[in-house]
Amino acid sequence: MKRFIGIMLACVTALSTAGCGKSGDDIIVYGGNTENKKQISLAWWGNDARASYTMDGVSAFEQLNPEIGVKCKYGVWAGYTKRQNIYMLSHDEPDVMQINFDWIRTYSPDGKGFYDMNRLSDIIDLSNFEDKDLSYGMVEGRLNAIPIALNTHCIFVNKDIYDKYGLDIPKSWDDYFNAAKVMKADGIYPISMGDKQLFFLAVAYLEQTTGHSACTVDGELSLTKEDIAVMLEFYGRMHDEKVLMPIKSSDFASFANGISAATLRWISGSQTMFDGLFKEEVHIVPAPYPTISGSVDDTDDLGWYVKPATLYAISGNTEHPKEAAKLVNFLLNSEEMAMLQKTEKGIPISKSALKVLQENGQLDNIDYVATEAMFNYRDKLKMMQPILKKESTFLTFFEGAQYYLYKQQTLDEAAENIYNNIYSNK
Repeated sequence: MKRFIGIMLACVTALSTAGCGKSGDDIIVYGGNTENKKQISLAWWGNDARASYTMDGVSAFEQLNPEIGVKCKYGVWAGYTKRQNIYMLSHDEPDVMQINFDWIRTYSPDGKGFYDMNRLSDIIDLSNFEDKDLSYGMVEGRLNAIPIALNTHCIFVNKDIYDKYGLDIPKSWDDYFNAAKVMKADGIYPISMGDKQLFFLAVAYLEQTTGHSACTVDGELSLTKEDIAVMLEFYGRMHDEKVLMPIKSSDFASFANGISAATLRWISGSQTMFDGLFKEEVHIVPAPYPTISGSVDDTDDLGWYVKPATLYAISGNTEHPKEAAKLVNFLLNSEEMAMLQKTEKGIPISKSALKVLQENGQLDNIDYVATEAMFNYRDKLKMMQPILKKESTFLTFFEGAQYYLYKQQTLDEAAENIYNNIYSNK
């Protein structure tokens, strides 16, 4: 009850016109009773459920470490990112913070923007992580951040619809085109997705069919006009042959209502997303990564990109690095936090956290099934480069493609237009 009252008082103090955690610009501050303690701060973004279990975790951490007091700062995505930029520019960032993958390059291009957690390896158990997982947070040999979970796109299929038409779960690109031939008479599309997902689908097709990469290992775009033409032509075929539901009409409701038989989504959070359909006994399953031959084993590069769902970092300006390290280790590796967080932030890559969830039957969900497939083919997937996720990249492709789709520009004209705009917006 005391904790509940404390949360509500914090909300009343922080917000004058919105409910707790609901404002897009406000950050909720809770805790920080640090009398005779070393005070550190923890910041994250997310909904009320995430705030609740995280603060439960903080309470458990403080009980285990009575010499440390933790002040919590959290908000929804828009407000958090806005405030984070202010924190970083003023060198007043929280001691421990949840960060997005592209923030590493934004705030620490030389590796000195965040604390090097390699220096805290006597406190943070890094043996729970593979070197390739830690590489996502490495800059110039410094461990700037540690991923909580990894994420990539996955095609989720309504198996009931495919079964209705006597079709197997698609394995090849052609399988989706063949499905359209029998589904379109009933107004059903084999797949739907948003504009960002369309771009990544087209990139995967490009890389498989041409061997060209969309960006360099240094994170720079490497798409040529010819590459963009390949992507455009593929998108045009999917549109014209009714394989792909029109992007502007695509939303989750179209999939939930059976207008599309599959949807391309991030793995992380898929169990929660599909929970209502599971309760109605709709059979949603992850599809294999589509390939030319229909066999994932026949290609060395699937064309899909993996990124950390989120990461934890420690401020480069912290006055209490050891205490911050204890909190990071607790958040990533402890049994208590694993059971509170479960898979809400994705399937944890910490070996100890994963073991706890396995032993307690917490991995019987679609997130885990899809994540297993990601790890099984990890050597055929690439590290996500932030440039691919920028709106100026994927929206430029999508908006420019409309001129080709609706016959206002030729393939060459549209490809050149997109090429020029993507590199001018970079």
